[in-house]
Amino acid sequence: MCGGECGKPSVDNMKKILFFLESLAGGGAEKVLTDIVCHLDKTKYDITVCTVTDGDVYEKRIAPICRYCSFLKTTDYRAGGIRKALFWAKLKLIYTLPSKVVYTHFFRERYDIEIAFIEGFASKIIAASSNRKSKKIAWVHTDLSQNSYADKYYSSLHEQRAAYKRFDRILCVSESVKKAFEQKIFTDASVCVQYNPVDEKYIRQQAEEPLSMQHPEIGLLLGTVGRLEWQKGYPRLLKCVKRLRDEGHRFTLWIIGKGSQQAELEQYVHENDLGDVVNLLGFHKNPYNYLNQCDVFICSSYTEGFSTAATESLILGKPVFTVECAGMQELIGNSHSGVIVPNIDEALYGLMEKLVSGQFDLAQYTQAAKKRGQDFSMGTRIAEIDGVLSSL
Repeated sequence: MCGGECGKPSVDNMKKILFFLESLAGGGAEKVLTDIVCHLDKTKYDITVCTVTDGDVYEKRIAPICRYCSFLKTTDYRAGGIRKALFWAKLKLIYTLPSKVVYTHFFRERYDIEIAFIEGFASKIIAASSNRKSKKIAWVHTDLSQNSYADKYYSSLHEQRAAYKRFDRILCVSESVKKAFEQKIFTDASVCVQYNPVDEKYIRQQAEEPLSMQHPEIGLLLGTVGRLEWQKGYPRLLKCVKRLRDEGHRFTLWIIGKGSQQAELEQYVHENDLGDVVNLLGFHKNPYNYLNQCDVFICSSYTEGFSTAATESLILGKPVFTVECAGMQELIGNSHSGVIVPNIDEALYGLMEKLVSGQFDLAQYTQAAKKRGQDFSMGTRIAEIDGVLSSL
């Protein structure tokens, strides 16, 4: 249960804030939350972060600086036997019980602001809050018109719209995400854009860490970072890689991340003898020294919100070559720091073919990326978020 026993003791004279999401796994939204919690003023805010399960990659950064708790402990899962069976039974129950029952059972503390930091389950639970005095914020990270994963937590679109009507503020990570949200979810709540904070100083520092893997001697090195899940479009990216390799192009692709599609991607690489072209590097707490070796960042996503990985690449002076998805026009726009093509497989192939055959002036794009990368400031974004929290 998420109450007074979680992490650090509560301080009565500070504004009590709850951030709720399903996990602290290695995704972009989870990293954004970690950066927000690390940089918010701890003399103003008594912060609790709560997840459904513990033991994920960002917990070690979160736990020492705020109160952290979870519904379930993954030590029970790892113990095996009856404890593992009970873990799965409890997890299933959490996702099937009425939202009000879940909220009432797990949240005993009274918070001033309750934040659902991810669409779907988190928003559904916070919408069911029994705390009438709290202000409620829903953070929207993805284009809900293109990515329907959040729909599975609701019995109907009507139920989803009703849930969002219980929030006082909706924060969308880009203008395109805001537009899609407003078209799908009709709400009286204040809907505004809050761009993700990015710790530019930390990124540049980490990028200088020594790395045993080096840029290949021949051809471009393309890099991408993200969860190995459907929305990132990695299977179609690998199909483009195979096609280009078969046509005789010399280049290398690094994919940094983990996820449910890992076995599928590994099998495709093996079956098509792409091991000398594609490196599936897994999750790395520091992906920046890998990105720093790359010539460009490639994005094959079917849907995004405002790509954290693409933003971080620009900070490192790496131009972004991407299919059209939410946030990319705002990120790249007319800055000449990258290229955007329609979000179809053939357009992705055409973009990559021009890249690896040297049809782009990469020196010019790299210079523009370095310039665009100077626009991102952690301090500015944290000040904006502080303003939102202080106003409620």
